[in-house]
Amino acid sequence: MISEFEDLEDLLIEGNKKYQWKIVQEEETPKIDGPIPKYPVLILTCMNPSIDVYRIFQLKPGDVFVLRNAGNVYTEDVLRSVLIAIHEYNIKYIVILGHIDCGLKKIRLGVLKDKLNDSAIKKIGRYGTNFYLELQKFFKTFIDEIKNIENQLQKFRNAKELPTNIEIKGMLYDPNSGWVFEEKVFRKYSVYENFAKDYRKILKAKQFELIDYLEKIEDEIISGDVLQELEEPEIIDEDGEVPQVGGEMNDQEPFNVDVLEERTSKTSSFDDHNFDFEQFQNKSIPMPTLQIPKIYIHIPKIKVYVPVLYKKKSLKSE
Repeated sequence: MISEFEDLEDLLIEGNKKYQWKIVQEEETPKIDGPIPKYPVLILTCMNPSIDVYRIFQLKPGDVFVLRNAGNVYTEDVLRSVLIAIHEYNIKYIVILGHIDCGLKKIRLGVLKDKLNDSAIKKIGRYGTNFYLELQKFFKTFIDEIKNIENQLQKFRNAKELPTNIEIKGMLYDPNSGWVFEEKVFRKYSVYENFAKDYRKILKAKQFELIDYLEKIEDEIISGDVLQELEEPEIIDEDGEVPQVGGEMNDQEPFNVDVLEERTSKTSSFDDHNFDFEQFQNKSIPMPTLQIPKIYIHIPKIKVYVPVLYKKKSLKSE
């Protein structure tokens, strides 16, 4: 009888085979050029699998160090890894990346206690008489994401084992919107509840930051700063012409900052004291669209490498 784990193991191995096929086709490479990490940064974040650091910050494997544990908390083992990163890999910056709606704040210790075996209970409760206090200390649960980030920052900054020149920052990630909020944004809120009440205003400010970024990109595209000279194409059609792909976004509104202000102002009236944060997270905020200039792209020849095994098989079938 095949166990569930064996099915999951097959899933992982099949995924590795797909990865190998992409390596054969030169779509992927296991090699990382340059020193590791590329940037002197270590990010401590939660073990929640939806927190993909490389996607969130658009990084590549090898760019930064990433540590994970439940609740992105300071522990002796985290300190062990951090010291290695600092002294062996010249890490200069540490980021505590917490996230909204962390599962660690939802744990009910009484229910969890009933799931533990005798060995776990003996290990957790051996240092004190208040078992529930020992449970909390062992699993490091919390009830406020912002407070938790601040607590971890304080623990790192108080750690005498760390060099004094290490810069430590906190960030808060929202898995529902994809936004990351800097420490300067959320630290003025004493508790997460206040942050949630002000979330619409905070998110609106982020949307305007995005508009500024898109305007910058648009200027660069129009000025040609980001258009690089393309390689000579290797594919020619029957008439000796190079195939081209041209495209223009249709039915697009001109880029206008006032559009966002007008649209968001219609939905911005709410009672701060009764604001339903979870309900708001499920609603999207309209964004203005950009007028995209027409760009023609040359398509280079696509080379596909077929393993010898497949060649032999095809010859036999003929």
